[in-house]
Amino acid sequence: MAASHMRPTGPDEKPYEPRHSRAEEARGYAERRVKQESRRRRHIAAFIIAAVAVALCVVAAGHGLMKNEGKQPEEQNTTAAEEQTTDETEDTSEYSTGLPNDGRIVMTLAGSADTYVKRGESYIEGGCYAHDATDGQITDKVTASGTVDAQTAGDYTITYTVSDSAGYVATATRTVHVVDEVDGGWDADGIAVFMYHDVYDPANPPEGATTNQNMISTTSLDEQLQWLNDHSYYYPSWAELAAYIEGKHSLPERSCALTFDDGTQGFLNLAIPELEKHKIPATSFLICSDADVQDKLSQHASPYVVFQSHSFDMHRAGYTKKGHGGRIFDMSEEDIVADLNRSAQILKTKDAFAYPFGDVSDIAPEAVKDAGFQLAFTTQYGLVQPGDDPMQLKRMRIFGTYGLDSFTGVI
Repeated sequence: MAASHMRPTGPDEKPYEPRHSRAEEARGYAERRVKQESRRRRHIAAFIIAAVAVALCVVAAGHGLMKNEGKQPEEQNTTAAEEQTTDETEDTSEYSTGLPNDGRIVMTLAGSADTYVKRGESYIEGGCYAHDATDGQITDKVTASGTVDAQTAGDYTITYTVSDSAGYVATATRTVHVVDEVDGGWDADGIAVFMYHDVYDPANPPEGATTNQNMISTTSLDEQLQWLNDHSYYYPSWAELAAYIEGKHSLPERSCALTFDDGTQGFLNLAIPELEKHKIPATSFLICSDADVQDKLSQHASPYVVFQSHSFDMHRAGYTKKGHGGRIFDMSEEDIVADLNRSAQILKTKDAFAYPFGDVSDIAPEAVKDAGFQLAFTTQYGLVQPGDDPMQLKRMRIFGTYGLDSFTGVI
């Protein structure tokens, strides 16, 4: 219990007050009576005004009901939608008395904060992730409010709210643009999902870094991120990409997603600041059996990085030596499901999974699907296309020796 700042007091004692004369007391009594009578009259007047206002509202409501009886069904649906929006806003009122976020809660929007929807299609809710300095991952506690009319061009706002166990409240907002066209048009030939691994500082490179294809310098990464911003690239959420694969959702032609495998210290310490500098969202696929996985989640929580599963304990060698030698070939479907569920308990999400070493056994895709994951990525090279198997998606590996020309040629 916190120490009290109240100072102790002595026995109750009334301070000395000089006595007034009878004339002064009588004058004071008369003045108080006048004030009391004035307050009483004001209260009566306020009551009368309130009563009149209520009566006028009742009359107006009755008149409105009479008018609504003659409305067409479309107009009545619009009214219902407006009422639904009000209800959603009221659902978040429980947070209004919470403590303002002091930085302990980090919220990360899935995909671009400015989301684009082709008019006439459905708005795909990408979601928002959250991490609390004390509670850890609290993504499962995030609520969303707001509506989007995808039939009507315009800008809409979705607000995400979360509260931690101490009562602190954080919010994040997404602006949804319902449009007919976007710069560059809508995609017609596939979406690039880039695959990176480790990152290093060229001023202090580890041994062999400059020739290691899995390691990219901060200089090269900075150039690539700047190029994406200069060309106004869009970063879809995993939910949007899933709908795109199903043929139910259009994405801008200039769309891509960035992924970094393994959650290396180079990524955490060097790549995240670059992503934050350029305000580009990315996904880090974490090995959840790592002893320091909770430290990674806590110390490197960022508004621009989402942590997804690289399995709990499948990122190690197996016995069969198939594929790239991963143990996924040694595991039954039940084992794979159990492993993935264990990783999801840590990350509080099943939006995406990356196969360790890119190894995919015959039973693995069905197991990933049974575990409830939305998308799963291999290391096979290529674009993501409508109609692809969402449990075996391709990525485009970015080699560490790529110059900017090579990077732009991949896109």
